[in-house]
Amino acid sequence: MDAIIMCAGLGTRLRPITETIPKPLVPIAGRSSLERTLDMLPDEVDRIILVVGYLADQIKARIGSSYNGRPVEYVHQDTLNGTGGALRCAESMIRSDRFLVLMGDDLYAASDLTDLARHDKAILCYRAPASGSIDGIELDAQKRVCGFYRPEAGAEAVLNTGAYALDRHWFATDPVLVPGKMNEWSLPHAIPQLIAMGHPVHAIEATFWLPVGTHEQLAIAEDLLKPKA
Repeated sequence: MDAIIMCAGLGTRLRPITETIPKPLVPIAGRSSLERTLDMLPDEVDRIILVVGYLADQIKARIGSSYNGRPVEYVHQDTLNGTGGALRCAESMIRSDRFLVLMGDDLYAASDLTDLARHDKAILCYRAPASGSIDGIELDAQKRVCGFYRPEAGAEAVLNTGAYALDRHWFATDPVLVPGKMNEWSLPHAIPQLIAMGHPVHAIEATFWLPVGTHEQLAIAEDLLKPKA
């Protein structure tokens, strides 16, 4: 099973740190989010694809051609056109019928990734107050995905963590723009097409998730992960 990890972004909200370090390699209590995620990949994953762009040479130098015995391959997202664009960019390199898609700058729990990998099509979600910039997931009574919406900041919601179990049916969908954007393609907003094709997508509730995209989130992560006295 391949794991595709998104590592191409500019990390503008973490400047000036990301002026010289790609966001997935920003140290968090001594270890980057990308390395922490690679350490937590489930046993089903036997190959890693990193989608790189900004400061890609640093990521290649740090991770190399294998990690924990798993081969690592790289695909360049020369035009930063969203998660949907990144996944389509990686399509020709994917060998497995099922695959995981993860964000290189988020922190996950190993047990949640293991649970996610058991499903053909699923989204890892996290119940929390909304930030106003992350999509909520609409669910049916069987905890299957119905669609996406943007909850008001502070409202309790089931949030999309950006971690997915997918298969090749996703590539049969038409590209969908990120709402409000003219040049970014969305991975999740193509998922309702999968559902309409008769492919249910399950929502797997995470026990832990922390995006590390701002200085405030980085400080929270540092405090959480620093060695306890």
